[in-house]
Amino acid sequence: FEKPKLVWKRIGSILRFCYDEQAAYCLDSTCIATGSKVKFLTAVLNSKLCNRELFRLSPKTGTGDLIISVQALNPLRIPIPNEKQETVICDLLDKIIELKKLNPEENTDSIEAEIDQLVYELYELTEEEIGVVEG
Repeated sequence: FEKPKLVWKRIGSILRFCYDEQAAYCLDSTCIATGSKVKFLTAVLNSKLCNRELFRLSPKTGTGDLIISVQALNPLRIPIPNEKQETVICDLLDKIIELKKLNPEENTDSIEAEIDQLVYELYELTEEEIGVVEG
């Protein structure tokens, strides 16, 4: 729990993946992941593309909530970034984190859109495919 980690709730209708480096302890209703690219993974999982795919592929409860276990993330097949891609995406996530620390209500849509574009590039999506995700 002391390591930087990715934290998310297992069941819900709203997807939120959180990067934690404050050594938070989590309840059993959450999942955690640690590793060398956990900050990068946090940004990618919060992208429009990954959210769309999780809503499409993840199992659901009887009430329609998503069940986002570790196994639900496996079909996403996150590309391994080169050093530049990882740095740029992590720097953008750091900006969002800093802005939200100062003001949790801060609008970070433009930075999130930048991350979305970088994620589309990672997956080598065409303009048509991007249109489907954005649509």
